[in-house]
Amino acid sequence: MDSFYLSGKVALVTGATKGMGLAIAKALGSAGASLIVTGRSGQHVAQVQAHLSSLGIRTRALVMDLHDHESVTTFAREAKEAYGRIDILVLNAAANTPNGPMVERSENEFDDVMATNVRPNLTLVNAFHRDMIERRDGSIIFMSSRVAKRGTAQLGLYAVAKAAIDQYVRNLAIELGPFNINVNSICPGPVRTDFSRVLWEDPDSEARIAAATPMKRIAEPEDVAGLALLLASSAGRFIHGQNISFDGGMTA
Repeated sequence: MDSFYLSGKVALVTGATKGMGLAIAKALGSAGASLIVTGRSGQHVAQVQAHLSSLGIRTRALVMDLHDHESVTTFAREAKEAYGRIDILVLNAAANTPNGPMVERSENEFDDVMATNVRPNLTLVNAFHRDMIERRDGSIIFMSSRVAKRGTAQLGLYAVAKAAIDQYVRNLAIELGPFNINVNSICPGPVRTDFSRVLWEDPDSEARIAAATPMKRIAEPEDVAGLALLLASSAGRFIHGQNISFDGGMTA
């Protein structure tokens, strides 16, 4: 059997209406997984469901707003009811954060960033990990960032939130590894998505990033999807507790 094949598995991908989330959903669905996809807009998730279904991928689309804790908990309940199980949990959704030095950020801004970029992941893991433990099978994939591994003068709050996610991965790896549940984070550099448009929409900015990258380009969403498929499949079953740099060699 193909070790990348996901037939019989159910994959939940948050923030799947565009960019990396949509590319990951397509990759997992094309490998045979049934999908649950989320986004903030009912119209957008319906469009994504129609698109994925047209590709022959079994898909349910649900609305979730990271800014609303009740929305997250309601979504978790509805997701469990959709197929009765979650085998692959991809925590891709994130909220925009204020840019600029940490010393200029307020306590309220810090609290909001943690509430929208860290706490929802805790809520969703808590909702699904017990079933994974009972089956002794599962994969949890967090979307982090390379800025979690280095200092930054402009993306301080975002970096702190992603660093918290990376530590959460290490903790969960110790807790869930004995139950055959692998937990990892993907830490991309610049990717051509709307979320990071400010980094590449200006040709000069993109050229500078490409020049600093050994592969001489920025990543495309489909590049990240390939790594997510590896981590979700039996081919990646012994990759565990890792914060995987995915930046075309920038960290090298």
